[in-house]
Amino acid sequence: MNGLRTTVGRSVRVITAFWSANVAEEAQYRANFVVSVLGTLFWLAMALLTLAIFFGQTDRLGGWSFWEVVVLLGVFNALGGIVETLLRPSVGRLAEYVRTGSLDLVLTRPIDPQFYVSFRRINVWRAADIVLGFALAGFALIRLGIGDWGIRIASFLLLFAAAAVMLYALWISLMCLAFWFVDVANLAVVFDAVFEAARYPASAYPGALRFLFLYLVPIVWTTTIPASALTGQLRPPVGILAVLTAAAALVVARGIWRVALRRYTSAGG
Repeated sequence: MNGLRTTVGRSVRVITAFWSANVAEEAQYRANFVVSVLGTLFWLAMALLTLAIFFGQTDRLGGWSFWEVVVLLGVFNALGGIVETLLRPSVGRLAEYVRTGSLDLVLTRPIDPQFYVSFRRINVWRAADIVLGFALAGFALIRLGIGDWGIRIASFLLLFAAAAVMLYALWISLMCLAFWFVDVANLAVVFDAVFEAARYPASAYPGALRFLFLYLVPIVWTTTIPASALTGQLRPPVGILAVLTAAAALVVARGIWRVALRRYTSAGG
């Protein structure tokens, strides 16, 4: 137990040092923050305009009202912020580490290599996407006139964390394919395209697509279930299943990492 505590403590200190360096580096380019926020606001405006046009023809989307879908859109934007702040800058570089042999240096560090690869870098300015997503979801909840905030928010935070874990598990599993195929840059593009499906409730998709996005490529529930917790539509068993699924995905991703690492032959071949 003491050994585990020491290892975790060392890893946290190392990553904290890296993040501090990242923040100091990014602070030199404050204009990036303004561009990032304006880009996110523009995207949200376009997404809301699309919803307004759609709801101009109907009152429900898969059983969800306009403001309920806006809650989901806020959750989607916040999760997208996690991808852009943490996953893409760090996990997205795994293929480069493998291709160039830089992973050799990672493996020599006194830190778990998966932990290092997963959290080495951050894009601090994209954290604004998380804040704006939460703000949009909160505004939509106010418009819905929903009370009982304590239980809803507690459930949401737990399920949002589970959704973030699921996204991480998917990202690290996809990037581990670099150990077999080396050039997997296009997989990030595929992920982005699939993740776009999470902008809408799972119930809005027809049977075959719903099965695909809920079970084969479990991406849509990452937004639908946390948003359902906020709007009061979530059944407790579904929430529990979502948390267990995220935990299982993390275990599977760790297994994939270990198998993939055994295939690595280093820069020297």
